[in-house]
Amino acid sequence: MITILTPGIDDAHISRLTAPSSGLRLIDAWSEARTDLEQVLALSGSGELLTSDETVDVRYVVFPWRAAIVKLPAPHLFHLLRTTRNRFLITEDEQDRWSAATIAVAGLSVGGSVLHTCALTGARRFRVADLDTLGISNLNRLAGSVCDLGAPKVELAHRRLLELDPYAQVETFPTGYSDAVAAEFLGGATPPAVVFEEMDDVRRKVELRIAARAARLPVVMVTDDGDDVIVDVERYDLDGHYPLFHGRAGDIVELGADVLDDPANKVAIAGAIVGDGVTERMRMSLAEVGRTIPSWPQLGSAATLAGAVGAAVGRRIVLGEDMPSGRRHVRTCQ
Repeated sequence: MITILTPGIDDAHISRLTAPSSGLRLIDAWSEARTDLEQVLALSGSGELLTSDETVDVRYVVFPWRAAIVKLPAPHLFHLLRTTRNRFLITEDEQDRWSAATIAVAGLSVGGSVLHTCALTGARRFRVADLDTLGISNLNRLAGSVCDLGAPKVELAHRRLLELDPYAQVETFPTGYSDAVAAEFLGGATPPAVVFEEMDDVRRKVELRIAARAARLPVVMVTDDGDDVIVDVERYDLDGHYPLFHGRAGDIVELGADVLDDPANKVAIAGAIVGDGVTERMRMSLAEVGRTIPSWPQLGSAATLAGAVGAAVGRRIVLGEDMPSGRRHVRTCQ
């Protein structure tokens, strides 16, 4: 999606693309970044200095959808500067481990908020699955633009990640999560350190958990509940026999695809998974699904909160902190 050019190697290409006739807007982020980096390096006491050699310190990044070329610090310097205000809240070792971990996100409603917040805190390796496109009704909770309507959510998420960190590694699954991509999404040379499941499709939710449990991968689901958030942690990495959805949905594994796919069963199954520990308004909305509304309401306040909570829980799992299986509630008002 982007092109990263290195001075000394790609000089002819850089000259052509930075010329006024290229039609690209040149954004020089290096001048200010250089001053900030010198200060950061001086305060760090590491003894590291900038080289004053653009072939080492600088890259040019082309963003076609922005019609822009950005002069940025090279990958290690960019990451140092972008995460410098995380320091001591996240230790250097913790930051390295979080940045090296692969984060898998299936479903980009609440999942989009989780994905972005993981990236904000310095995660840099992602697998992202979703088959939907951005619609107007999504704009109450998804960061987006009317200029993006009709575009695949996975493409928009990919762009957003690269605009935040052009050196991030992003694998996309534009057909969404399914058994057909399970081996690639949950496996590969570097299996995900944590999987966020945020899909609406009940059968896919079940299939992902079965595959994640077989692969011994932790699964986190963050569900909005009015203005509040429900966090479900399923540590299949610690217990390969842990029941799906904490056993709340009974023998859901035994239900056939025809039962799970039947719209008539969707609300009942979702209600069993969510349980009765939700707000009164959420209980009312679940009862109205399929009657007066096509799906249960969601608020941008909860989706944003879910992103923060999910990213924090995921980071703690990756760092080996105490985060056992179970359900937690985050309530904005008591």
